[in-house]
Amino acid sequence: MTVYFQKSKKSAMRAMNIFPLLISFLLLCEVQAKTRIAFLETVNSRGERVEYEPGARFSHTAIQFDDIGEQWLNAYPGEGVAIISEERLKQHGMITAVIEIPQHVSLAAIEPYLGLPFDFWYSWEGDAIYCTELIGKILNVPTHPMIFNKKVWPKNYWDLDGTPGLSPDKLYQWSLEQQNR
Repeated sequence: MTVYFQKSKKSAMRAMNIFPLLISFLLLCEVQAKTRIAFLETVNSRGERVEYEPGARFSHTAIQFDDIGEQWLNAYPGEGVAIISEERLKQHGMITAVIEIPQHVSLAAIEPYLGLPFDFWYSWEGDAIYCTELIGKILNVPTHPMIFNKKVWPKNYWDLDGTPGLSPDKLYQWSLEQQNR
């Protein structure tokens, strides 16, 4: 019986020595999980950047994370919410910035959004969704009063000024803050 006790004690000691290594490994895996947000710019026929929000740099966003590999999740007119290739994403504008953030995103987190239609009214509520709303809801990004550039948007969008939402530039600012945490 004494030998059994010694083996159990040795096994317990080994387990105690392995436990911190296991925890470290799991934390390292979590740290190495990558979530990237792409920020796209659009130019008009004269080569000028289109500013959907006064002074804005970006016009579209997409998100990439380990569960979808090299693909991108985005919401876009005519596509709705879909996982697309980088080649397809580049058809929506020029990728001019990609920010890697520490938040982990899983396939399970995006499943409720897959296949939803694009939201042409940029409302934070409802069954349709736009690009930054999709990312904002997945990552719990706070909303901001929206401002529509009257030089770009038709008059029927002007009444949406001040409604809660998330622009690509506000998401960009938030992403930079996440990097510095």
